[in-house]
Parts: sequence; structure tokens; C-alpha cells
Amino acid sequence: MQKPPTRPGKPSPPSAPYTPPPSYVPHCAHHVSYVLTVLDRLVPAGTRCAVIGAPLNSNVGDSAIWLGQRSLLGALGAEVRYACDLMSYDAGHLAACLPDGPILLTGGGNLGDLWEDSQLLREQVLRDFPDRRIVQLPQSVHFTDHANLTRARRAFDAHPDLTLLLRDRHSLHRCRTVFEAPALLAPDLAFAVPPDALAGGTVAHDVVWLAREDKESAKGPPAGRGAARKEHGGPYVFDWAREGADAEWRQAKEALWRGRARALCRAGSGDPPGAVPALLAAYDGLARLQLARGCRLLMAGRVAVTDRLHGHVLGLLLDLPHVLVADRYGKVRSYWDTWTEPRPPTTATAWAWTEKEARETAGKLLAGLA
Repeated sequence: MQKPPTRPGKPSPPSAPYTPPPSYVPHCAHHVSYVLTVLDRLVPAGTRCAVIGAPLNSNVGDSAIWLGQRSLLGALGAEVRYACDLMSYDAGHLAACLPDGPILLTGGGNLGDLWEDSQLLREQVLRDFPDRRIVQLPQSVHFTDHANLTRARRAFDAHPDLTLLLRDRHSLHRCRTVFEAPALLAPDLAFAVPPDALAGGTVAHDVVWLAREDKESAKGPPAGRGAARKEHGGPYVFDWAREGADAEWRQAKEALWRGRARALCRAGSGDPPGAVPALLAAYDGLARLQLARGCRLLMAGRVAVTDRLHGHVLGLLLDLPHVLVADRYGKVRSYWDTWTEPRPPTTATAWAWTEKEARETAGKLLAGLA
């Protein structure tokens, strides 16, 4: 039997737009306005909150989401009193830093069993804090195993004050069908990245192809990679999950990791609240470092092709002409259908179903720049 789509007390959907601060990228401000309107009902001005799930990986999209979240919470006047990553969650520290107040679960594409560590942490937080408001920030949803879905449903349905924000209509429908928690539509939070975190780049290729190499890739990257592909007149192919060997960049990353370690040591020594500013500084710094790397990679091309959702989002933020192709599980297409196609952006953007079509479309976009 279908679960009812809502429970009593469901937050009302956005009505009037929330005006974003002028620091956001102007042509993407409508995304920011929409999500601020949704969050304003869940995280009122002046709220003290916790944020779970700071990224430590090399996926640039996760870093963009983190910086967007931080920017949005700042715009709402919310104060983050506790933050953690996948490896540092501590329920006792969270309670010490935030005796009451909402807990926010970081947005992204890991609600489900594709990335199980994130899902298990999500369910643990729900069990640890049944008396708190918990807000799942915008996610895409995909379960491959019914047993994992059943386990998640038990954890979600047992919590009396959980709200799910979904970043595409397919995920929204799925959650409203399966879970009892209120579910609302909201765009990806990376649109709220401050412009000063968006680095420029030196154009070195006509076309760059940001192609997933992980389990979410539909068919794997185009044949060839990097400069070897360019020699044959094709695009420069890469995946930003692979970090380069730039010594200065790695030194900066290692310094931020040491800052995280010192902050966690301070928290473990009996001062969790005192460790929070340094921990947030480390998380923010790591995210900015990864995002700047991703921007430079994308901006190395006059046109981009990608199967990564945040290749699309950053392409819009950077006003970079690009072609979007499908991932394995339909996440990218569902986001395109929900947000991009109904309100076409000012940036030259197109969808392609095949590699051949993507190459041809990228060529047309390139010709249009001449």
C-alpha cells in the first residue's frame, strides 16, 4: 500500500520569492531565491544548527554544494554550532555544541544505496536525535536494493520531525510514495556558491569533456583521455575526481587537513564548541580549493561536454557553453527536466543522448562562439 505523501505539519511550499543578496551570480539568482524561500520556513533567521556531512573527497560537485549551503545559511542568519564529515560524526559532541536546534544533512546525490557510507550516517543521526528537527538538504534519490530501501524507510518513518528536500521531480515523487516525511522540491544548493569562489582558467582546448569514471557513469568516458585525445582532434577528456600532482595545490590541501586534525583533537580533548570555528575554516578551505580546481579544468575549454550534474551547474555559473549527457541512473536527465528545460538558461546549453550527438552539438556551440 502506498504511503501517504505528507504528515500533519508539512511545511507549506514556497509562494513569494525570497530576494537573494546581490553577491550571487545574477543569471542564476532565481535558483537561489527559490531555495532560500524553502529554507526560510525550516531554518528561521537566527537559528543555531548543526550541519552533517562536510565533503573530504575530490568530487568538485560536493565542494560546490558545501559552499552553497554555507552561503545560504549565512544569508538566512543561521549560525552553525556543530559540523562534521563522514569520519568525524560524534553524537555527544553534537549535543554539547547544540543542546537544541535543527540538524541539517548535507545535500547531494547520496540519498540511497549508491554511496552507502553517507546513507548509513544519515540513518544513524535520525536514530540518535529523535527529538530534533532534521532537514535533509536537496538530494537526488536512488535505491538499487529493496532491503536497503526498507531499512531506510524504518529510520525515516520513525522520526517525528524529518523534512526531505529533493532536487528533481523524480526523486520528489519517489520520496512522497515511499516515505512518510514531508518532501519538498528545491534546486541544487551549488547555485548559491559565492562568485569569489569561482576561479577563472586559461583556455587550452576547443572542447573539454568532463566524464565520470565511477559507478554513476552510463558508458564510461569517451575513448582516450587527456592530451592523447587532443592529438586526434577530439576533446580533452578528464574526470575531476582525479586530483593532479601540482605541488603547491597539494601543500595547501595538506595544510587544511592538518587544520581539521587539530580541530578534532581539540574537540576530543573536551572542548567541542571551541573547535567548531577552526573545523569550519578547514572544511570551507578544502571546498574552495577543490572548487577552484574544478573551475580551472572546465574553463580550459571554450565549450564543455559532461555527464556530471555539477559540470552543468558550474557551466551555468561560469557562463560556459556546454552539452549535457546522461549518467547511469537518470539523475542528470531528471534534473534537466525539472529545472533547465522549463526555464532555459541564458548560457548556451544543450542535451545530447549519444556521444556522437554530443560531439556534433559541441561543434555547433563552438561555431557559435566564432
